[in-house]
Amino acid sequence: MLNHRNILDKFTENEVYQLASELIKIPSYTGLAEQEKQIATFIYNFFKNENIQVEFQEPLENRPNVIATLKGNGNGRSLMLTGHMDTVPPYNMINSPLSGDISNGRLYGRGACDMKGALACMIGAVTAIKRSGIALDGDLVFAGVINEEQKSEGTEYIVTNGPHTDAAIVGEPSGLQIAAGHRGLEWIEIDIIGKTTHGGTPHEGINAISKAAKLITRIENDLVPKFKERRHPLIGDPLLNFGVIEGGDQPSSVAGRCKIFIDRRWTPLESFDLIMNELQALISDLKKEDKDFNAQAKRYFADSNMMLHKPLEINLDHPVIKSLKKGISSSIGKDPEIISFLAWTDASLLSNYAQIPSVVFGPGNLKNAHSEDEFVELTQLRSAYESYVLTAIDFCNGDVKND
Repeated sequence: MLNHRNILDKFTENEVYQLASELIKIPSYTGLAEQEKQIATFIYNFFKNENIQVEFQEPLENRPNVIATLKGNGNGRSLMLTGHMDTVPPYNMINSPLSGDISNGRLYGRGACDMKGALACMIGAVTAIKRSGIALDGDLVFAGVINEEQKSEGTEYIVTNGPHTDAAIVGEPSGLQIAAGHRGLEWIEIDIIGKTTHGGTPHEGINAISKAAKLITRIENDLVPKFKERRHPLIGDPLLNFGVIEGGDQPSSVAGRCKIFIDRRWTPLESFDLIMNELQALISDLKKEDKDFNAQAKRYFADSNMMLHKPLEINLDHPVIKSLKKGISSSIGKDPEIISFLAWTDASLLSNYAQIPSVVFGPGNLKNAHSEDEFVELTQLRSAYESYVLTAIDFCNGDVKND
């Protein structure tokens, strides 16, 4: 019978906090050259010093993923603990973004919540099990990945090249609740084409801004009301946001062009083809009504090979959900909630493209991610670390015959 407390104590609370602090002190934000190389090297060396098998992958030049593996005896399930090493820029942070300060029960700095705190908990979990000397039945894998805040090349590389496991936990800040699903996310660019002329002779031109207003009104009146018919029991309604509009050259010219950029969040009850077909149908209707209306819609990243950002959904009876429930309950003393995560995550790529059932679970609250005073509660770090350890032991040692 395993003594879980003895295993948990192999990596102390203070070690979790200090490791998270050290990760925050290493800049890895968007815009830096070789953005994640320094933090990836730090993590690599940490595992090397713990005699844990570790390697680099290179999705982008000088921007490596870090993959660490505790090999099991081959009789159990394999589990991946994964998170991204990049962060958004510091923007106008109140406190020093790279301080890693610990005060008043909180850890501060860029990435504390999203998601270097979770990385520290995951690294600590793998290390504790290694230090304990126990051999799991299945493999336990840690994957620190690059560029999630932009194009997710790190996780896309894993999808294509491995490692492939029986399940994955993505450590985004879920407030210690189990996020068993989330909406898909795509940006859509609509280009409205008019005809430029002098503002003194507007009848000689075609105002693309006015045409864009027609399309926006049609989307709001004819399309958005349909979303309630596609409400998902866990994830909720689809969402649509007009995030950016750009048009015209100067006030005294009729706008010959206008662009609308849409954030479209979709549920498993929809498809990306449906989304684009519905927009195209509205554009076609307006063309029939107005001979001067001309617009084209496309995926914002249409010129790249980036995988679609599909919704995430996992069977609530999956063994990784059951193991997580047990692990979290043992740590925090009560059953966690099953929720839908409000943002998109790399769990979608693992689930939809690598066929790795994935769930989101991590310390911190999403509202603090990317914020001016980003922080994570130390109590959440402790509980996330404990939950990862207990979940890994239960899942990797579970009875595969009952799956």
